[in-house]
Formats: sequence, structure tokens, C-alpha cells
Amino acid sequence: MESKHVSDATISSIASSIHSTQGDVEKAEKKPERWVPSRQVKLIVLGQMFVVFAISLDMTILTATLPDVADALNANATKSFWIAASYLLANAVVQPLMAALADVFGRRSVIFSALLLFTVGSLICSLANNVAAMLAGRTIQGMGGGGILSVNLIIISDLVPLRWRPKYLSFQQLCVSVGFNVAPIIGGVIVKHTTWRWLFYINLPFCAIGLAIIPFVLKYDRPKSTMNDKLSNVDWIGSGLFIVGTTSFLIGITWGGSQFAWHSAATLVPIILGLAVVFMTFLYEKFLARVTFLRCSLFHSWSAIAIYACTTLQALTLFTEVYFITLWFITVKLYTPLQAGTYLLAFSMVCVPVSGIIGPVIARVGSYRWAVWSGWVINTVALGVLVLLDIHIPTVAWVFMFLAAGIGQGLLFMAHSIASQAACQQKDAAHATSMYSFFRSLGLCLGVALGGTIFQNFFQNHASGLDLPAVVAENAEGFAHLLKSMPAGADRLAIVMNYSWSFQMLFAVLCGISGLGLLISCFIGGHSLNQGLESEHKLREESSDDEKA
Repeated sequence: MESKHVSDATISSIASSIHSTQGDVEKAEKKPERWVPSRQVKLIVLGQMFVVFAISLDMTILTATLPDVADALNANATKSFWIAASYLLANAVVQPLMAALADVFGRRSVIFSALLLFTVGSLICSLANNVAAMLAGRTIQGMGGGGILSVNLIIISDLVPLRWRPKYLSFQQLCVSVGFNVAPIIGGVIVKHTTWRWLFYINLPFCAIGLAIIPFVLKYDRPKSTMNDKLSNVDWIGSGLFIVGTTSFLIGITWGGSQFAWHSAATLVPIILGLAVVFMTFLYEKFLARVTFLRCSLFHSWSAIAIYACTTLQALTLFTEVYFITLWFITVKLYTPLQAGTYLLAFSMVCVPVSGIIGPVIARVGSYRWAVWSGWVINTVALGVLVLLDIHIPTVAWVFMFLAAGIGQGLLFMAHSIASQAACQQKDAAHATSMYSFFRSLGLCLGVALGGTIFQNFFQNHASGLDLPAVVAENAEGFAHLLKSMPAGADRLAIVMNYSWSFQMLFAVLCGISGLGLLISCFIGGHSLNQGLESEHKLREESSDDEKA
């Protein structure tokens, strides 16, 4: 009780100091009647937390352990890359479709199906004996994971009024942040002490909890309709065009600089074709679709467009930071993957609690703009400071650098989610949460592709002047895990110095990308959080005397 009192007092103190800086209009708003969750809502949120944690683990659990998996399956560099990328790609492209299906077939049936897909995908991965089986499992996992992330956010928008939604969204975002940041550590421990197959077995207990809870607590009251009616209310053409277009675009982006040159037809054709198909999708949705798959109204203002653009840039910088900070430890500091994942805690130990506490503060204050702007400022400065990372930097220095980076990402992780829902009409809140989740996943995919390409290009160009072996210059990420086994001497030092310089250049580029995000965030306007629920999907209460919080 005492710790809870301290926590509430801390939140109240922060909220009071921020609230004093809000505009006259926000001060004049009447504070809404306090909303209190039922026991049923609490159980739903608890079940979501277990499942979302498992989903977030799979985003980065292969960060430091992919070489071990690739070696076990006899996968070359290209196939290894797709083992990681296939999950994120499938995760991103299905999310808007899952939101549309949840509107037609109901939240419970869609999220249960998505969780079943994720479970099946995890089993296939854990039993895989070749690359083809692994890629199939990772793709199925990604489809299920994308559906879960998307529909989970939609369910929160159905159940919780906007003013109190940040607090409950923070529970999910906290689990995502924890899983995303600790997955490299868990992966390192698993590979060191047991078989790599436990990288996927670990998902199954969380999946079992979700599959057991969903049918019993997630019950909605909706008008009855036939299967034919439901099928006719799905925008099959629009959803198909969108999936084809985004898949083509992301494949081109993923290929660029890794498997094919950026100026090659193999890279440019799928990128251009994908963008053209996505553009056609928006035209179809706006002028021809009888039942819309995408809500064009979500992009009705520059503020809304800026929110989604910032979400993409933030996810891009987050994934690139987590992945390449881990790689920095392995190559420049010559730590093992397990040690690298452990030292990454300097980043996550701040990112995680900041992400968790910021939701209740936003709910108390009633405004999110301060979190968006301050988050981008801190993130940009922190990435700029990371340029100082070199082979001789003392431990205390990089610890504080990573702490600062974690604060910025923790603020942005939550603020963008709230901003996307506040900027739309509440009848579109479910689609806004899904679109936010899609753009976040899109940013993760871009982080995989662009981060690796940028780093490899810097490494290879600088290596040409150092007369390094071709096997090193052409595969910087693949060679990283062999570096420690090299004998100490001038050759290894030259390679380590090249890694160090390439990381500095990468973080300089990320600082510029974050600066662009800071500039775009200036277009994000303030929208009231005092808005009621307008969802057609109403939760069926267990009884009239549900327990109150």
C-alpha cells in the first residue's frame, strides 16, 4: 500500500506541474465523471498483457541469436535475413485487414483466430528442421501477431473512455516495451543454456493463457447477422489491393542494399509498384468502395498525418537503436550475445518504466502534446550524443547515453498512441488504433531494412580504404559474431575501429531522422481527451453487480 501511495503521489506531482502549463481552453474544460472498470474489464486487460508480451518477444528475440538459428538450419546470409524480416513484414501488412474483419465478424472471433495463428506459427518454428519450414512458421506467427496487436488496441478503445484510456493502454505498451527490450537477453540465455527451439516454445504458455481467457471474458452484444451478410460486408478488393501493395513495397525496401543494389530493377520495381497499388487502394476506398476497408477520414487533417508519420519514424529509430546497440556491444566491446543483451538494460531500464508511467500522467493532465514534443527533443539529442560512442568510451558514459535514449523512446511509445485516437472521431477510434499499430509495425520493417543498409554501406565504403578482407567488408553483420574468435592484433583492431566508425555514422543518420520527426511533430495539434465512447461493439456485462475497482 505504501508503494502504491508513493506511485500515485509521484504521478499527481508530475501531472500538477504539467497541468499548470496547459492553455486556457484546456483549463476551462469540464473534467469528466471518473470512470471505474469492472472486474470483467480488468480480466480482459490482464489477458491482453500476457499475450502482447509474447508477441513483442518475437519482434527482437532473434536480434542476438539469429546466427545460432541460421547455423542450425544451414541458412546462408540471405535466408537468415528473411527469418527475421518475414515476421515483421507479415505482422505489418495484415493489421488494417484484421481491424476490418473485427468490425464484421466481431472482436472475440478475430482475436481468437489471430492468437491461434500465432500459436500454430510458434509450433512450426519450434519444430522446424529446414529454412522453408522456419519461414512458413515465422510468416504465420507474424500474421497472428499483427492481428493480436491491432485488435487488442481496438478492444481497449471499445471498453475505456478516451480520457482514461491512456492508463489502460500503458499496461499494453508497457508489456510491449518490456518484451521488446528484454527479448535479446532472454534469447541469449536460451541459446547459451538450452536449444534454440526454446526461442519459440517460450511463447506457448502465454498463448495458452490467452486462448483460455478470451472465450470466457470477451463477450460482446451485437445484432445478429448471417454469414452471407458478414462476408458481403468485407471489402475484399480494397483489402487485397492494400496487402499486395504494402507487401510489394516492403519487399523492395527489404531487398534494397542487402540482396540487390538500390538502383537495380529488382529493388525499384517492387517499391514503385507497391506505392502505385497503395495509391490505387486509397482512390478505390474514397470513390468506389461500397464498404470501406480503410477509413480515409483518419487522414482528414495535417495533425493526423503528422501523428502517423511520427509513429513510423519513432518505430524506425527504436528498432535500429535496439538492434545496433546490441551489435555495438558484440563488435566494439567484444561481448558475448548474452552480455550484450544484459548491458542493453541500460536502455530498457528507463524506456520501460517511462512508457508505463506516462499513460496515467497523460490521463491525469488531459493532454499529450507535451509528451510528444519533449520525447522528440530528448530522442534527437540522445541520438546525437551516441555519435560519441567509440572503442575507448568509458562505461559510465555509454550508460548515461543509453539512459537518455530510453527516456525519449519511452515518452514517444505512449504519446503517439493516444494522439492518434484523440485526433479522430470516436466512432473511428478502433480504426485509428489499428492504423497506429500498422504504422508502428511499418517503422519496424523500415528499421530492419534501412538501418542494416545504412550501416553496411558505411562499413563497406570505409573498409575499402583499410584493405580489409572481402568476406568482412561485404557482410558486416554476419561477421560480427566471428570477430571475438579472431586473435588479438592489428587486423582485429582495424576491423573493430571500422565497426566503431560505422556505428557513429549510423547514429548520426538516425539523429537526422529523429530531427525530421521533431519537425513533423510541430504539426500535431491538441485534441481534447474528454470524449465519450461511440463504438457499436458493446461488452456484455457479467452481472449488474460487477466488482468495482
